[in-house]
Amino acid sequence: MMLELQSVDFSFQHDQEKRVLSEVSLSVAPNQIVSVVGKSGCGKSTLFKLCTTELTPTRGAIRFQGREIQLGDVAYMPQQDLLLPWQTVLGNVMLPTKLDEANQLTEEHGRRWLEKAGLGEVVDQLPHQLSGGMKQRAAFIRTLMTDSDVLLLDEPFGALDYFTQKEMQEWLLTLWMATNKTILVITHNIEEALYLSDVVYVMQPYRPGQSEQVTPIQIDLPRPREEAVRYSREFIAYKRQLEEAIYEKS
Repeated sequence: MMLELQSVDFSFQHDQEKRVLSEVSLSVAPNQIVSVVGKSGCGKSTLFKLCTTELTPTRGAIRFQGREIQLGDVAYMPQQDLLLPWQTVLGNVMLPTKLDEANQLTEEHGRRWLEKAGLGEVVDQLPHQLSGGMKQRAAFIRTLMTDSDVLLLDEPFGALDYFTQKEMQEWLLTLWMATNKTILVITHNIEEALYLSDVVYVMQPYRPGQSEQVTPIQIDLPRPREEAVRYSREFIAYKRQLEEAIYEKS
């Protein structure tokens, strides 16, 4: 597995009364897109902080390519684009190469990926000159420029309108097929999770005595995904299954 959580517990200040995660197991195979869905407060963001080593599990293990995960193994894209307002688009996407001496990606790589993202004509513009969708694409390319094999995307399109979200989902799948990256996504959007993912994990808030906090659902929809699949019987059935999994245990 590229990324794996093995029976992970997490409690703030190691206080059982402040437990957030209990016996959480999750795996992401190479070149997969896996999503985690669940209500606000169920521990999704905590899970990501554990994967980036910002937090340490109270118990259990997190493994990257078979070994204990380390700082820098995965790249993280937060909900907000966090583009530096005084840097150009190109300057922003090149930041990972300046912060990591081992990163061998060049400005040519940055320009090429910006071109693929439809941002080739705005490389010298500042963030305030971009639309919301453009900012998110630039933020994704910056994450890509870390040269990590695994990308963690935290509600990447949550702040965008419905139509822009759908455009960005199509765009993300195109970039994913071009890069063969492994992607783990947090989202509240069930349709987004279905459209993007090979596996969706439904996550519940921690409650003492619960049988499981995360439930994997394999998404057997053909790739490459096309817009029409959103209206298929299979897609609608998966959507119902996910909604029932979220609400029946709440």
